Amino acid sequence: MQLIIFIGTILLGGLLSLGLKPKAKVFNLLATGYIILAIILSICTWIFYFAGIKRGLILEALSFIMSSGGMLGHFVLGYLAGCIAADNKPTKAMISSTLWGISILTANAFLVATAGKSQHIDEMITFFKASGYAIWFLFFIMTAEALGALGILLHFKLRSGPLAAAGLAIIMLGAVYTHWHNKDPFSDSYAAVGQLINLSLILILYYFEQQVNRRHPASSIYVI
Repeated sequence: MQLIIFIGTILLGGLLSLGLKPKAKVFNLLATGYIILAIILSICTWIFYFAGIKRGLILEALSFIMSSGGMLGHFVLGYLAGCIAADNKPTKAMISSTLWGISILTANAFLVATAGKSQHIDEMITFFKASGYAIWFLFFIMTAEALGALGILLHFKLRSGPLAAAGLAIIMLGAVYTHWHNKDPFSDSYAAVGQLINLSLILILYYFEQQVNRRHPASSIYVI
């Protein structure tokens, strides 16, 4: 159900973009709001999982922000991405601002996952052994996920995003395969499938970015 809601909210936002195309100022405001929301959600995620808060009320408030804010973020992402895809000549600012938001959320998700693995390393070693993998492969995956997340964030300076996103997508495909091979319930793959969708959208945005840079090679530096 969680995965269906995730996909549905993105598609709903994309469908809305087909009938409601905003002016440049409105788009920029939405994109800026999306970036701010991504930062807030990222901070809440770290506090929720790693701050050691025991009070139920605070945890419930953080959980509500993460849940409702996440759904809002998916909807806005679908709308922004739909507007870019429907525009014959999307601007650099449109692509850059949308990329910033989804890059923050996606990179944060992988960094949080890596930190979570490190806190439950014994359980992760047991899972990897049961899945037929060597222990060194666990540490390779953890390192690759962290570097991939940094590669997405540093894309705006190093243009490392496409390689990082493609590498993370391969890892997520491997995660889905592992759960399938282990005969785990499909719900265990929800997170990996969700990240595959995010990474696919990022790669599509990189494609539009390349098209803009080819038209305007002298203005390919990001300023946010």
